[in-house]
Amino acid sequence: MGRIFLKVACGVVACFVLLLLLVSCDNEPEQPRVQPDVIEKGDTARRTLLVYMMAENSLNNFAALDVDEILQAVPTVPRDCRLFVYVDDNKFPQLTQYYRLTNGDVGSSVCLPFDTDVCSSDTAALAVVFDCILKDYPTERLDVVMWSHGDGWLRGPLSSSSQRSIGIDNEKNSYSNTVTTTIEIEGLAALLGRLPVKVDRLMFDACFMQCVEVCYALRGVAEWIIASPAEIPGDGALYSTLVGCFFNSDGPEDIMDSYVVAYENEPTGAVLSAVHTSGMQNLVDVTYAYVIKYFNSGKKREYTDVFSYLPGGRYSGSSSYPSYYDMNAIMKKYLTADEYAHWRGALDGVVTYVASSPKWYSAICGRSIVYDDSVAGGLSLYMPQHYSRNEKFNSDFRSTEWYSAAGWQAAGW
Repeated sequence: MGRIFLKVACGVVACFVLLLLLVSCDNEPEQPRVQPDVIEKGDTARRTLLVYMMAENSLNNFAALDVDEILQAVPTVPRDCRLFVYVDDNKFPQLTQYYRLTNGDVGSSVCLPFDTDVCSSDTAALAVVFDCILKDYPTERLDVVMWSHGDGWLRGPLSSSSQRSIGIDNEKNSYSNTVTTTIEIEGLAALLGRLPVKVDRLMFDACFMQCVEVCYALRGVAEWIIASPAEIPGDGALYSTLVGCFFNSDGPEDIMDSYVVAYENEPTGAVLSAVHTSGMQNLVDVTYAYVIKYFNSGKKREYTDVFSYLPGGRYSGSSSYPSYYDMNAIMKKYLTADEYAHWRGALDGVVTYVASSPKWYSAICGRSIVYDDSVAGGLSLYMPQHYSRNEKFNSDFRSTEWYSAAGWQAAGW
C-alpha cells in the first residue's frame, strides 16, 4: 500500500514539474530573427552611395583592402541610407549592397552578379549598374565614387579610339594595365545626365581628375566634384572613415579631410579639392578674355617656373602626360593685379575647399612634390605650347568642350 502511494505521489510530482517546465517555456521570450537593419527595397532612401571599383589592372590588390575597409564602415551607415559597392578585379564583377543587421553584424546582398567578364571601364557597364540600383532602390540624393587609374581629360593611347580616361579594364582578369577601353568623360557626362536623380557628390579616387577640362564637361550632371589634381597614393582613400563622412555630412569638406588626414603620418601624402560645378560657367566666361589676351597662339610662352602637379610632364615610355599646371598659378603669373582679383573671384566660386598634405609623392616623377599654397588653387589645366612634344596633346585638347568655351579656339590654338 505504501509503495502504491509512493508511486502515485511520484507521478503527481512528475506531472507538476512537467507543468512548470511547460509554463516556463511559454514565458521564455522568443529570440528575434536577425534581419537587415536598412530601409526596404522599393522605399526611397535619404542618401545612396555607390563605390564603383574598376580594378582589373595593377591596382587589383588594393581593391580587396578597400572592400575590407568598407566593411568596417558599414555600422556607420544610417538605416535610411544605402551603400552599394561594385567590384571588378581579377574575378567576375558583382554589385553588392552592404548594411547592418539587427544584431549589429554586417550583412550583404549581391544585387547584380555576373557569370561572365564585362568591361567595367565602359559606360555601358556603368549604365547597367545604375539601372539596377535606381530602378529598385530609389533615393533622394546620390553620391558616386569612381575608383581606378585616371588621366583627367587625356585620351587613351593612340592605338585605341579617341577616349579621355577614368578607369582601366584589361579584359584579361589580370594585374596588367593594358588599356582596351576607358570611360570617356563626355560619355560619363551623358550617362549621368540621364539618371532620374542628379549626382550630389562625384568623387574620383584616381589620379589627375581634378582638372578644369573634366569639371567643365561634368558641370551639369554633378553638384560637387571631389578629386585630386595630382597623383594619389595606390591605396587611395581610407574607406573605414570615408564612408561615414558621405552619410553624415552634406558638403565635401569632411570627406576631403578624412582622405588627407589618413596620410598625415605617411610619406606619400595627398592633395584634393572640391569643385562646385554651379560656378563653372562663370569661370569659363571670365577666363575667355584673358586666354585671348595673354595666351593666344602668337605668343610663345615658357611655363617651366609655374607650379604644376607633374613638373615637366612625361614624354617617354608607354604613357605621355602633360605638366598639369595649376590654373591659379598661371593666372597669377600673367594677369595684372586687378585682372587677377577679378578672375580669382570666379575661381573662388568654383574651388571652394582644398585639403592637402604638405607634400605628396609622385611615382611618375620619382620624388615628392611640395604643395605651394601661396600660388596653388587646387585645379589643374592644360596649356597648349609650340613644341613638337605637345602636338598630340594640342590635338586632343581641341576635342574638349573647354577648348572652345574658354577661348582657346578663338586664340588660334
